[in-house]
This record gives sequence, structure tokens and C-alpha cells, in this order.
Amino acid sequence: MTAWIISLVFAASFPAAAQDTPPKQPLDHVIGAVTAVDASGQTITVKEDKTGTSQTIVLANTKTLLKVEPGAKDLKSAVRITAGDLEVGDRVDVRGMKTDAPDTLAARSVVLMSGRDLQQAHQAQAAAWQHATAGTVTAVDASSGTITITVVAADGPKPATIETSRATEFTRYAPDNPKTPAPSQLGQIRVSDKVRVIGDKSDDGATIKAQRVYSGAFRTLSATISSIGADGKSITVKDLATKKPVEVSLNDDSAIRKLPPFMANMLARRFNPNYKPPADAAAGGQGPGGGGANGGWAARGASGGGPGAPGSAGPGGGPGGGGMRSGDISQMLERVPKITLADLKQGDAVVISGVALGADNAHLLATGIIAGVEPILQSAPQRQGSVGGDWGLGEMSVPQ
Repeated sequence: MTAWIISLVFAASFPAAAQDTPPKQPLDHVIGAVTAVDASGQTITVKEDKTGTSQTIVLANTKTLLKVEPGAKDLKSAVRITAGDLEVGDRVDVRGMKTDAPDTLAARSVVLMSGRDLQQAHQAQAAAWQHATAGTVTAVDASSGTITITVVAADGPKPATIETSRATEFTRYAPDNPKTPAPSQLGQIRVSDKVRVIGDKSDDGATIKAQRVYSGAFRTLSATISSIGADGKSITVKDLATKKPVEVSLNDDSAIRKLPPFMANMLARRFNPNYKPPADAAAGGQGPGGGGANGGWAARGASGGGPGAPGSAGPGGGPGGGGMRSGDISQMLERVPKITLADLKQGDAVVISGVALGADNAHLLATGIIAGVEPILQSAPQRQGSVGGDWGLGEMSVPQ
């Protein structure tokens, strides 16, 4: 299914299956995707995940060929296959020994995840992800195995109780590597964490029997820029909810975008249907083409998008009765061109998403900054501290 799952499977359980007879020299290890198959030559070409280089894998004397289903955590359900079962697009874990030929490995064992099965599994996971429940943790009770969260619904925030069990799978987006989730446990979830829950909901949505819980110490805040660091990698902002300063660090993965005025006013009306934009903004809202170009572009953004778009949270409804889902908004934001930190200035209003560095929330590692949000904050001043949170869990993309 995905790189992190397949690595987990092989790292946790493969060695026991691969060591029928200990080799005289250490085995080389390659994990990647099959890019070519040469049936007559009994070889496959694998593009290695770690290095991006291609390796030729010789299968003539391979002793162990196994296939596992996507999501498998061990080799208990693995089935034996033949070299003829390998196809382009499959993901494989190969262990073997180097040969005299460059970039060539004589495989001792190969474990396969079918490319077709992986695609189907990812589509099913993406569908479940779109219909997951997203919220902010308000309480964790380890003794009862329950998590209380606040969910943003069309008629305002509502509490929901997540019921976990021994069968519940926990995954966490770590602060040091927020783009790559890893297996976790209930005890790692903290108050104020963002979570996304896949499971069976009660009719009123107040209770969820969790199958999978994704969590992370993500924060989203609405703020104004106080200063911009001379190093070009940091800014200081004033949190509009707490009125306190927050230090924001940026790295190469931090995305900065600025909403065009027509989109900012459109989103402002979504948050507050009674919002009236300034006359000059309303006149220019349609942009070139009399609304056909920008309006159609925005409509395409709101209709959805491919799985994996940050924040694709599924049903939840935006505030103010607009019916906009948090996933819809984030998918629209993905289409907004990126800018640089040099394009921002003191006093600009921004919505910042990122990972809290420390328990006091005074320092944030930004994963995304959205500028041009003044109309949105003006449309819902009583909610300035939480408008950004309604835009979904932008950092929690569908696990790959």
C-alpha cells in the first residue's frame, strides 16, 4: 500500500522468514517498486525507495518468493509465488548478495505487494479517510479507552466520544517528521492534539467506535505578523485568540500561499453568509472572464480532489451554514500559487498550521501559512482564534 506500511512489515517480520540458512556474507537489502520485468533473463529492475537508483535483481536462484496483502504486519498470511507473478508497479522487498555486475543483486528472497492490490487498498483507504471524523482532543481517559474530541459541524462545535479497543490501530504524525506517520498508542495522544478517526458512528454522531485513530500535535492559529526574521526562516506573530506572541519557524517544506481577493471574499461568505465585502472587492471578485474563469476554477476546487490533498477531511460542514467541508477548503488552497516569506510584511493577517514545539504553544514549526485572509477574519471576528481550525487538518494527508 504505502512505503511506511511496507517498511513496517519487512522491518518487523522479514528477517525470520529470510534466514533459512545463514549466509556467509551479509545480505544487501532493497525496498522499492518494480519498473521492468525480463522473463527470459529472469531479472527485474527495481527503483529503490531510499536512493532513487535502479537495481537489477537476478531471480534465477531465489529461494524464497512470497506475496503479502497490503496492510499486513507480518508474514503469517504470506503465500508462495513464482517469479512469473512479478509485474511492473509491484512493490518488493529484496534481500540478496551483490554480483560482479554493477547495480546487480542476486536475490535470495523476495517479498511482494501487488501493485494492483496496493492501488485498490489505497483507494479504499482514501475513501475511508474522506469520510473520517476530524476534531480536536479535549480529554483522554486511558482507563476506559475513550477520547473526547470537539468536532466542527454546520451548526457549530459539538463534542464526540471515541471508543477504542484492543483492535483499534493508532497512528501518529511525529513533530520531528510530520509528513510521515508511524504506529503509536492511546497513551501518546494529548489534549489539544488533532485527530482523525475512522470507525462506526452512532446515528447522532456523538459516539465513534474507532477502527483507526490518526493523531498529531498540530496547531492552527489566526494571527498577525509582528516581525519577520532576518534569516528568512522565522517570523513572530500575535495569536488573535490568546493575544500572545508566537515564534514561528519555517523549513524547506513550509508552504506559504496568499489567497486572491475573490477567493478570500468567497470563503468569508462561506464562514458568514451575511458578510458584505467592500464594494471594490465585490466588483473585482469575478476576475477576468466575468466569473467564468475564476468562478469555475473555484468551483472545481470546492468539488473535491484527489486523495492525499492535505486536509481532505470529508464531511463535517463549514460554519455559518455554508455547508463547506474542511476538505473542500484545503483542496482549494492547494490550487493557490505559493509565495515566499519576502512577500509578507508586518501587520499582515495569516492563518498558520504547524507542529507545536514544546508544551506552552509559544513556538510553532510551520507546515503551511495562508496570507490574504483579512476578509475571512473580518467576516467572523468572534471566531478569529478558530477560523483556521475549521480548514481541516492540513498536515494529516492520507498515509502513503
